[in-house]
Amino acid sequence: MVKVLLYLGCTIPTKQYAYEISARNVLPRLGVELVEFPEAGCCGFPLKGINKNAWIYMSARILSLASMRNLPILALCNGCDTSLRKIKTLLNEDESLRKYMAKLLANEGIELHTDVEVYHVVDLLHDVVGVNKIKELVKKPLTGIKIASYPGCHLLRPSDIPRPEDSVDPRKFDNLLSALGASVGYYPDKGGCCGATMLPYSAKYALRVVAGKIKNIKEFNFDAVSTSCPYCMEMLDAKQDAARSEVGDESISIPVFYLTQLIGLAIGLSPKELGLSLNLSPVEGVLEKLGVSLSG
Repeated sequence: MVKVLLYLGCTIPTKQYAYEISARNVLPRLGVELVEFPEAGCCGFPLKGINKNAWIYMSARILSLASMRNLPILALCNGCDTSLRKIKTLLNEDESLRKYMAKLLANEGIELHTDVEVYHVVDLLHDVVGVNKIKELVKKPLTGIKIASYPGCHLLRPSDIPRPEDSVDPRKFDNLLSALGASVGYYPDKGGCCGATMLPYSAKYALRVVAGKIKNIKEFNFDAVSTSCPYCMEMLDAKQDAARSEVGDESISIPVFYLTQLIGLAIGLSPKELGLSLNLSPVEGVLEKLGVSLSG
């Protein structure tokens, strides 16, 4: 049993409820004890282009609080994971920055520490829980379903800090899907952006990115897409209708699942336990292949 602090960030508990539901129901069944982390605030990721010091402070605070608990952090969100790992690296490399942040944190009565492990759900599942253990727990293999893994750009980059996946040749996500019995495969621009960062500036072009991604994945004969990033899920799952309207192409439609949801299905959990009714893409077709009803 591995024990981790569950760090949800901001997007998951406010918009992407299915990720939290599925993670809370799946991970304990894989031997992961989830410890609540209510004192942690925003990682600062949305502020990094506005106020760099605020971004650093907010992530440094989370790292320090986790260190005080003497537990590793599980960051479900790609952006949160990137922030925490980046700030940990910056503080360990820049003594003057470390002293400055230590002084700010002292105003809250917090002592700065960066000696804490940060996990993303992908490397936690692949490297700590282990592919073989997950494979052993599979009761309903995803046989005959070809799934495109979509890690999201922040799972792979920036490559100057430790990333959960190899930035050039990412394979962990595919290994996990294969352990569930699914078929995987290559498609172009697997590590590209989903368009989420473009959305505030040009919804038109962000939706065109989504349409292009889905069209590209379907051309390679995938039945569904799986991601572990709440931003990618929002774009690929929730924005399909808007993307279809933007490009005038009715074929822009594909089921999209969180990785935790697919693991849950494979180990025998119900759609309700995985929050699948909250997915906005047409997941029913895949569920039918597995002999599962969305209302079940």
